[in-house]
Amino acid sequence: MPFAYDHIDTRHKDHAVMMSFSFNDQEAQSTIWRAMSLINNTEFHYKHIGGSAGVSTVVTYLLDEYLIDDYFISVFCEDVEAFVRHQIKTLSYLSLDILDTDGDQKVLEPIFNRICRCLEKSLESRTEKLKVEHLSLPVLKINQAEAAVNLLDRDILRKVTVILPFKDQVFTADDFIPLIEGQGWQMLDLRIKLHELSFEVFEKMKKLLTSTSNKLNCIIIDFETIDDKCIEFIEEPQRLLDGKTVKLIFECSKNPVEEMTMIPSIMRSIVSSLGSTQIQSLRKVSRGIRHCLDYIKPDPQILAYYLVLKKPSGVSYDELMNEEIWARYKGSLEQEADRIVNNFELKTRHQKRCMDWLLIGMDKKIWKSKEEEESVMSKFFKGIRDVLISRSSPLKVNTLTLMIHRICLVMDILPYLDTESLSGITLRRIEGIDEECTIELDEVSKTEQWSKAKNLPQSPVFQKFQIYIKNCLAADFLGTLGEPYRVVNNCKYIWYFRIENTSEYLHVTLEQIPLQTGGRLHFARVHHGETPFF
Repeated sequence: MPFAYDHIDTRHKDHAVMMSFSFNDQEAQSTIWRAMSLINNTEFHYKHIGGSAGVSTVVTYLLDEYLIDDYFISVFCEDVEAFVRHQIKTLSYLSLDILDTDGDQKVLEPIFNRICRCLEKSLESRTEKLKVEHLSLPVLKINQAEAAVNLLDRDILRKVTVILPFKDQVFTADDFIPLIEGQGWQMLDLRIKLHELSFEVFEKMKKLLTSTSNKLNCIIIDFETIDDKCIEFIEEPQRLLDGKTVKLIFECSKNPVEEMTMIPSIMRSIVSSLGSTQIQSLRKVSRGIRHCLDYIKPDPQILAYYLVLKKPSGVSYDELMNEEIWARYKGSLEQEADRIVNNFELKTRHQKRCMDWLLIGMDKKIWKSKEEEESVMSKFFKGIRDVLISRSSPLKVNTLTLMIHRICLVMDILPYLDTESLSGITLRRIEGIDEECTIELDEVSKTEQWSKAKNLPQSPVFQKFQIYIKNCLAADFLGTLGEPYRVVNNCKYIWYFRIENTSEYLHVTLEQIPLQTGGRLHFARVHHGETPFF
């Protein structure tokens, strides 16, 4: 039975955005991301334990250690198979890699072969091909990469990284041809990581790029050492990027596939099944395709869009293709605000579908900022207003949420949305602010959008609320509330209390990460049918 797959949060099981699996002859590691952020990941570490009683594995997860009576690679492979077999969303990145090791090559080779076969087996067992944008894979032979790549959705695959981990690995440029020829309409970036770049390999890779120009954008070669003769022949378009990388680029203006995709009827058929991210990637293929996309104006079909001005700023949006995309920006606050607004215009300029949700706001640091940053905040909302005004038709939104503190900011957004689509309006105070914040609704209530909105909750009765506590001890709550119904991973405590003369329960949850003093207390009214007691 897979260990990590069974223990991981349900949100990660089938809807990860990135997966990374790394290993050597003594240990392995699995990392699963639920969003494009370094903090939104879950890690499992597998360590080989040997002894007189046999071979075992210690798996570390959330600071807890679990002993499993099996070889660590067997435990690791079961998890790789489970995650790959059940993944639903498109992965932006799927990586297998080797951890730093002093292990003998003869010991590592059978491990490589087993893991490559494990990946191939899990891909074969799927009912539909896995969608991956970038695959990275260490191999002993190039055909191992070919076998994995051919089991992926080639219309989604944009980049393949082939890692050759050992110095004496022998290959030819022709070995890559079967891997490249199976590529669909999506042009491919091929990256090769090796120890030594010889002049012979360099020349053959140039010929390979030329002969497969209708499939390849470029070949990138990472190396430890390079033949001096190669450096003499590296031209500016190929550029030696950092002393350890050569990038070979080929541009072809007479690609027949590209010329076909510049026919609007064909392009409409292609983009009808693509999400916003894939459409943006398609724009980068060539100027002609970009012009064709601008002509047909494909609907990106974004379901929800969240814009939050903070330090650093962040944007996320959900696509119809069940993809959640995150973007973070670094720089001055003014630069961040400009980039968020520009991206909003780029992503939504052709949006026709009604969004389920549009959220715009800021965090408490901006609220407490100095005057020049206050002006950036006003400029940020006016920039979004200008984007909404510039549209040929008002943006359709089902629910609008604004996290603001001034009524003028509401009036920058609300009047410029489609009146027939808007059914819910939520005005929220900025999280973490202690000061009293009052928003007068006289001007807002006169807008057509407000008068037609169907969902304006004004109930004085709380359905649920949360309390964030800077310093708390679980023992104090256990003493007050009694034994919890359930404890999850020693960090989440759950109680249910029957509300007298009703069919409802008070659902209480205390969440506190081990070794930390803070916590969150959550109260909610739940129906009997939503409890374990029905």
